[in-house]
Amino acid sequence: MHSHTLLYAEDDPLIRENLLYILRDYFDEILIVTNGNDAVTTYKEKHPDVILLDICMPGIDGLEVAKRIRQENEDVPIIMLTGHSDRERLLDAVSLKLEAYLVKPVDYTQLNDTLHRTIDKISKSSLIPIRSDLLWDSNNQTLLYRDKSLKLTKKEKLAMQILTRNVNKYISNDALIYHIWDDEIPDESHDNKLIQLIYRLNKKLVAETDYSEKIIENSYTLGYRIFFANAAS
Repeated sequence: MHSHTLLYAEDDPLIRENLLYILRDYFDEILIVTNGNDAVTTYKEKHPDVILLDICMPGIDGLEVAKRIRQENEDVPIIMLTGHSDRERLLDAVSLKLEAYLVKPVDYTQLNDTLHRTIDKISKSSLIPIRSDLLWDSNNQTLLYRDKSLKLTKKEKLAMQILTRNVNKYISNDALIYHIWDDEIPDESHDNKLIQLIYRLNKKLVAETDYSEKIIENSYTLGYRIFFANAAS
């Protein structure tokens, strides 16, 4: 059974504590923040499976948090908590592909239904096949070879994360660099850092599996991709 992580951003302590009684039934780990800036930072550091945002928070609001997350990840489920007066603002949020928005005070039946649906969704889509016995588990950010987890560094995980989101498609060097070194200001040295990272990752995968060919392919003009052996080019 997969363990699931929730990022919960809510600045009202009473609402937060009331919802936690329900949320703890669905998530093994709940990352609690009280403002939008911490929500963005925590998302980038922890990559939770589901995000629950209050629309009105100190710093940047929930909609802006969702926009920034969507720039990196188009699929992670985002649930928005709103007040009655916030409904018009959600008209601008169509492009954010929200999983649901729940009006406060939250209807607990509606919250339970939303969480059931969301957990089912991420459980079904979490395992991404690379080879018949090599899988990327996007929920737990782990690479599985014959059901055994391969040890990856933080940056190797970030590389696998973005490459596995784009089946058979090349990812440009710049896109990879901005994703993997998102806490740094890129400079000319990062091109070499990327080359070295992919080289080490390919070498590790060959050493720890029965595959003799490189898992990650590169093109001088297009960037890098993981070629999924069971998918059409």
